Amino acid sequence: MKYITNTTDFHYENTVVALGKFEGLHKGHQMLLNELYRLKEEKGYTSVMFTFDRPPKLVTKGKRYRSIYTKAERCYKLQKTPLDILIEYPFTKEFSQLKPEQFVKNILVEQLDVKVIVVGFDFCFGYKRQGNVNVLQQLSSKYGYELIVVPEYTVHGQKAGSSQIRKYMEQGDLDEVNAFLNEPYSVISKVVHGNAIGRALIGLPTANIFPDPHKMLPPKGVYVTRIYYNDQEYYGITNIGTKPTVEDYEVTGIETFIFDFDQSIYGETIEVQFLHYKRPEMKFSGLEELSAQMKTDAEYGREYVRIHYGYGK
Repeated sequence: MKYITNTTDFHYENTVVALGKFEGLHKGHQMLLNELYRLKEEKGYTSVMFTFDRPPKLVTKGKRYRSIYTKAERCYKLQKTPLDILIEYPFTKEFSQLKPEQFVKNILVEQLDVKVIVVGFDFCFGYKRQGNVNVLQQLSSKYGYELIVVPEYTVHGQKAGSSQIRKYMEQGDLDEVNAFLNEPYSVISKVVHGNAIGRALIGLPTANIFPDPHKMLPPKGVYVTRIYYNDQEYYGITNIGTKPTVEDYEVTGIETFIFDFDQSIYGETIEVQFLHYKRPEMKFSGLEELSAQMKTDAEYGREYVRIHYGYGK
């Protein structure tokens, strides 16, 4: 996959383009991507995801928020798909003033030679969101492209969208979060050195990562997780928190004990998928109590993945 960012200098031919923010890569987004992959296979088009390098509301309204998936995480995930090109177009004040037809003509037609545009049913674009699926349909005959509008995808009667995922994440309802996503919510980052207490004093060595500060996280606590490293699948138990028993961290970290794993992976990238919430973060009287609880958590995690994922049978 070719990854284009912080530049407007690109030219491609014969493309099918999906338009959207694509922050959560949820099940609604997957429907758009499936159309890309289908047309790539059937028609030989070059598949393109066109999105932005920052939230549009950050530029237009100064509104900030934490991302379900960061740009780096989205790129990491999409590299494992059939997508040919990911474009993160610079969303500037000047770009926000662009009229809908200017965007279609200048970028989609002249720079991408678009043959098919794929959008969600509620897609809006252009200056003051003046463009929508009706505008795209009206312009299709003039500029010679086909428009595919993907219908609403619902989960438990609710529209699959980032706002719903954010709501359930804030509530700590991981089961609902994962119901909306195409795969379990995850954090992707490089393993860093910790304080080695897990290995030296408790006997449960852990992999430590510090997520991007702009990353949205579920509540602090202990979770059953699935870990991917070097395209291999593992399971484990993960704590999100500030290690209140052993240190007074101000920065939230993520610490994972990976079952049946004893490799040195410092500096390596891992993906930690959050499968199930077990308990909130707690402060213990000392390392002995902490050790006993961590071992109890690990036993719980092993039993959970044995029942639900067939691990260790």
